[in-house]
Formats: sequence, structure tokens, C-alpha cells
Amino acid sequence: MNLKGQLLNKRTIISFIISFGIILYILLKIDLNKLIIILKNANIFYYFLAITMFYLSILIKSYRWKIFLKNININLNLKNAFVIYYLSMFVNSLVPAKLGDVYRGYLLKKKTNKSISLGFGTVFIERVFDLVAMIILLFISAYISFKSKIPREIIYSMKWGVVVILILILLIFIFIILNNKINLKNERLERILMNFEKGLKAIQINTLPLIIILSFIGWFIEGLTIYFIFLSLNLNLDVLFGVFSDLASSLLTAIPITPSGLGIVEYALIYILKLKGLDYNSSFAVLILYRSISYLSIVLFGAIMFYIVEGNVLKESKNRKS
Repeated sequence: MNLKGQLLNKRTIISFIISFGIILYILLKIDLNKLIIILKNANIFYYFLAITMFYLSILIKSYRWKIFLKNININLNLKNAFVIYYLSMFVNSLVPAKLGDVYRGYLLKKKTNKSISLGFGTVFIERVFDLVAMIILLFISAYISFKSKIPREIIYSMKWGVVVILILILLIFIFIILNNKINLKNERLERILMNFEKGLKAIQINTLPLIIILSFIGWFIEGLTIYFIFLSLNLNLDVLFGVFSDLASSLLTAIPITPSGLGIVEYALIYILKLKGLDYNSSFAVLILYRSISYLSIVLFGAIMFYIVEGNVLKESKNRKS
């Protein structure tokens, strides 16, 4: 994949300008001295627990994707599933429009010689499970955390989340029905659509309960990331509000305007924390620690992993030609 070309793309540059504009607006409101004091007093042990929760959630989601693949007779070990999943997150952190999801299909093709559209089909159905688990966990955590008095904006957002899920499920059924009825003259396009449909059907009754359980566990564990950041900064906020804050922020990364929701997530997280009466500097401290894990660490370790994996892909291509 030509990542350099995507980074220098006009759309990517504009998205980063939007991101940095929002972040600059947030930065103008902080008291730097107070922020430094808050961060200096952070408990490193809880911060590392937050990192552990975040990466454990990625491992669980990678294992779930491995099950999806096995359901369509693609055998990928957990190590490779984790690497490919992680690299898709890395690409999504650098370019907008969720191109990392397509990149996951590309890497799967390089590893298993299966089509990109087949891999992308599994990613699409995986996203539906993600949304269902996130919306349910968001509602439960918001209901308990806000003691039944959920802010109107949050209820409105969750309603839209339910609408999106229903639309996605409806689109899947419509696509499958139409794809089986329409005969295309273009064989290549027909093959792509058939492979995509096969990926969408990566659900089997015997593995469905495990996939559902892993979806909820994976997102709940990721939700603990912000809770342990609360503990790190000695903030008296409950675990379910931590889960709610994390999942609400993660949900916004799905917006394809900026890479990994950069700027949008930052603004939304500070707004959410203010709902519990947290002051601006403490909110920004939470934001710094959270994004150091959910964004900066992905970019840093992802860059190293990308360099290694792309190097291996090039070597394999040269070996095939020779």
C-alpha cells in the first residue's frame, strides 16, 4: 500500500488541518501550570493498567476476527490476526475514510491469497457487531452512571446509533438478495461482489454466542482504559462512567472526516467529562493520557510494525517473480 501517497493526498491534508484546528481551540483554554501539576502527580501503575486494558481489548477483537475468518475457511493464527488488525488501526490513525479497513483486506490477501473483498466483507459484518455491543454498553453505563438522568444529547446520539445499526443490517439483507438475483456481465465485478457476500456471511450458529460474548467483553475491557486513567489522576469517578466515556469517544472514531476521529474525539471527551463537573484542566489531563494510548501508541508501534510487514511483503513479491 502506498501510505506516503495517501498521507500527501489533498483529502488527508485537509482532514489533519481540521483536526489540528479543533485541538488548537481546546489548547487555548488550558492552564499549562495546573495541567503540569496534575500530570506530575499521575499514578504510573494505573496508567500502565490502562495501557494493558487497551491492548488486551485489541487482542480479544483480533481473536474474534480470527473466528469470523475460520467460519469462511480462512485459517489465520492469532499472531497474524493481531498484527493485521493492529496495522488497520494504524492506517486509520493516519488517513481518513476508514482506509485501514480496506488495508486489512489487502494484508489478508497477501497472507492467505484470498480476495480483498472477502476480507472486507468480514470487516463490515464485524463493525455491525461492534456497533450493537457499543450501543448496548453505552446505554447501560449511561443509565447507571447518570442515575437515570441521561443528558438529552447522549440519548439523541444513541438513538442515531440504533438507526445506523438497523440501516446497516437492512443494507446487508438487500445486498445479499440483489446479489443473488442480478446477473452481471462483468465477471471480475461479479467475483468481487460474491466474495464480499461470502465475507458478510462469516457467521455460524455454533460460533455466534462466542462472537457476541467476545464483542461485549472486548469493548467493556477497552472501556476500562479511561477508568484506570481516572484512578491514575486520582479522580473520584465511577467505573461505568469510565466505560461510557471511553466507548462514546471510540464511537466517534467511526466518523470518517478525520483520521481516527482526531480532534472530534478530543472535543467530545472533554464535553463528556464536563457533564460530571470535571474541571477543564483535569479533563485535558485525562485526554492527554487517553490519546497517548489510543492514538500516539498506535501511530508509534504501528509505524514500526508497518515498516517490518511492508518490507516482508515486498520481499515475498520479489521472490515470487524470481
